[in-house]
Amino acid sequence: MSKDNLLVEGLEESIEHHDQPSGFINPDATMLFLTWITFFLLLAVLYKYAWKPILAALDHREKHIEDAVKNADQIKKELEEIDAKCRNLIAEAEEKSKALIERSKKAAHEAAKHIEQKAREESQILIENAQREIKNEVEKARANLRAESADIIVKLASKIIEENLDEEKNKKLINQYIREI
Repeated sequence: MSKDNLLVEGLEESIEHHDQPSGFINPDATMLFLTWITFFLLLAVLYKYAWKPILAALDHREKHIEDAVKNADQIKKELEEIDAKCRNLIAEAEEKSKALIERSKKAAHEAAKHIEQKAREESQILIENAQREIKNEVEKARANLRAESADIIVKLASKIIEENLDEEKNKKLINQYIREI
């Protein structure tokens, strides 16, 4: 049997059974109409009281998710900007610290040179003062030596000559001889 034959037989059987009372397999037109009205009424009630709030909740959730994504993107951009600023600040701080260290080294080197120069000057002054003191002491020693030599020479000369010259003439004479020597 072909498919067409089966269809034809099915239609013939349904026509034969049309006179039979309506049931689950053969619905009545009124029942079918009431079922459709009930379906559409239920659909309208569900649309009004369930579907709209569900769609509104879904729209609200979708908007909330979109806002969260936008905020996350904005926060990510802000964090990147802050990170860049931090890196710039760190780089500037490193440059400033290097410059400060370099200036401190230069200042320390200059201070060391200044201290060394000052120490040299002070030592030079001490050396000059010591040399002056030595010269003064040498001059004093020479003057004392001359005076003592003169006294000794006068005493010796007076003993040798046994002539008593006055002391002032003796000193002049001795000083003159000492200058010549």
